[in-house]
Amino acid sequence: FICSGAAYADDVLEAIQEATEADNEKAYTEAVESLEYAKQLIQQLTSEGLKNFLPKPLEGWKAKEAKSQNMGMMGGSAGIEQEYWKHGSGDQGRSRVTMSIMGESPMFQGMMSMFNPAIAGSSGGKLQKIKRNKAIVNYSADNRDGEIMINVAKKYLIIIKGSNVDKEDLMNYAKALDYKGLKSF
Repeated sequence: FICSGAAYADDVLEAIQEATEADNEKAYTEAVESLEYAKQLIQQLTSEGLKNFLPKPLEGWKAKEAKSQNMGMMGGSAGIEQEYWKHGSGDQGRSRVTMSIMGESPMFQGMMSMFNPAIAGSSGGKLQKIKRNKAIVNYSADNRDGEIMINVAKKYLIIIKGSNVDKEDLMNYAKALDYKGLKSF
């Protein structure tokens, strides 16, 4: 079941109105349920909006359709994930990159300490800037896999994971994201 953004917005307002009515009737459990429902709808709208900031597949790559992520364990954050892939040449096999954008979570404030150079280094990562955003880059040339975590305005966490990829591919996907748009979203 897919609704347009306008339909979701109407449903959000309706849920808030139901919560207000339940509160006036002192039906507090029902009020909380209606507000939780409104929150879930808002997170779905946010997740759908995050799709706009994902990069197009790089040359030679293909992408699966982006999908919303349920981030209940992350304090109820909104999230989106997209997988990119290409067939390698020779015995290299299929290369895969997965990009996740997560945001709007109170837990992110605690996670931002990972972007301290000492903490990043202790996990084998290297702290660096990608388009003026702090990032932790972990890459194994021997295994041809890696992960990049990017802190965007202390509001969004981008995770880019790659398997059977060159570091350059991971970095190119990291650089292709629309950071300026994401910061103002």
